[in-house]
Amino acid sequence: MSTLLVSELITELEHEVRFSQTGRIHIAGLYPYLLKFGSPAGTFTISFIKGATTLFSKSFAATSISATAYAHTFYPVLPDNPVQIEAGLYTIKLTATGYSFNSSAYIAWIQQFENIQNAMEYTPENDTKNPLAIRIKTYKEGIE
Repeated sequence: MSTLLVSELITELEHEVRFSQTGRIHIAGLYPYLLKFGSPAGTFTISFIKGATTLFSKSFAATSISATAYAHTFYPVLPDNPVQIEAGLYTIKLTATGYSFNSSAYIAWIQQFENIQNAMEYTPENDTKNPLAIRIKTYKEGIE
């Protein structure tokens, strides 16, 4: 049995990602590693943000993660159209409406441990400083 280190969604959770490659980058999807515990009510939203501009966001219910009371998965958040970005710092934010944190029914974002998905710009002082886990899928050859 393994233990998951998580950040529970109280009001919002944010994760910053820096893209450093040159040229245009086409985002095909974001896959935050989410935990569903119990049956939390509400609508949850993942937003992809550059500065003060939301480039895209998608909303979902906890049941779309899983119909069971406990699940953890890299949840697919796919834009309606590919998002074209350039190098820079971006924020991925998880928020909710109609949701209140309850220790028996909540959504959490799992923190990375060992299997780091994205390069980090710092060395975590301890496990609680590990970044939130997310996979970011990009188009290798761009969009035609």
